[in-house]
Amino acid sequence: MQLVDTLTEIKSSYGFKTRDFEPISFGNEEECRDMLRESLGLVDPTMKLRWLPEYEKVVEWMSGTKGKGLLLSGDCGRGKTNIIMFALPLLFLHKLRKVVKPIHVDNLHNSVEFLSKKKIISIDEIGAEAVTSDYGSKYFPFMKVVNAAEMNAAMLLLSTNLSSDQLRSKYDERTLDRLVRLCHVVKFEGKSLRS
Repeated sequence: MQLVDTLTEIKSSYGFKTRDFEPISFGNEEECRDMLRESLGLVDPTMKLRWLPEYEKVVEWMSGTKGKGLLLSGDCGRGKTNIIMFALPLLFLHKLRKVVKPIHVDNLHNSVEFLSKKKIISIDEIGAEAVTSDYGSKYFPFMKVVNAAEMNAAMLLLSTNLSSDQLRSKYDERTLDRLVRLCHVVKFEGKSLRS
């Protein structure tokens, strides 16, 4: 116990920061279900809203994030983009007064520094971006964003059509491990709602 007391004193004296992942809640599950349903109806009125089982997992996350972000992965056309790019940013602003500026992964190479300073980072279609070159060095900008999110205790809101094995192949084991630590993963499976 003496070591913990000593380290706590040192931390306070020298101003060391801790990585505190802020748990948030949009309300109870019933409120969250209603909010998600209404916001999805607003963001894409042309799409006939069918409530999918996956949406219940999103509602569960909304009612208590436990300091984790959200990673929606799986089949195309199931509403992942509508949730990450439109519904959740709308709800963050409405319910929590937090501005979330989502981006598509194609614009990531121009936004790494900007995103690295944000407390909430929203990116659609991770895994679909090309390799970026910086003075001859090739890298995936998403990996830098994930590193910054972990260091700064930022919340990640992500969507992808790739499986965990495909993400591991695209990036690396370390990035996938960080995503699992930082995000509640919801798997979307089934026929596209676009057809």
